[in-house]
Amino acid sequence: MKARKVTGEDNVVHLDEYRKQKYILKMYVGGYYVHPELGVHLHCIGMTSPMHTKNDEVHFIIEDNFGSLSTFQIDDPPVGFVKSNIAEFAQAWFNGTDPNKPVAS
Repeated sequence: MKARKVTGEDNVVHLDEYRKQKYILKMYVGGYYVHPELGVHLHCIGMTSPMHTKNDEVHFIIEDNFGSLSTFQIDDPPVGFVKSNIAEFAQAWFNGTDPNKPVAS
């Protein structure tokens, strides 16, 4: 993927735009993702309706391996995440805990 050049300035490349394009992850509901450097795993569990408090934007709803819920714009996925799978998510979630004991929330 090539970075876009500024019109009229043939030798100028916008590195910030290139970096953003390079790391755009195509997410979907039901998908699993991991940030390898941070060890954070995400599971995309749904999408919102247009949100009144967010200028009618539609967001993905995600859960992480720590049990937290969050949202982010569907056209602005988190940087540094790559595709993963349910087995890796489950391993990160259990992380040595006994799945038969209730977890306080």
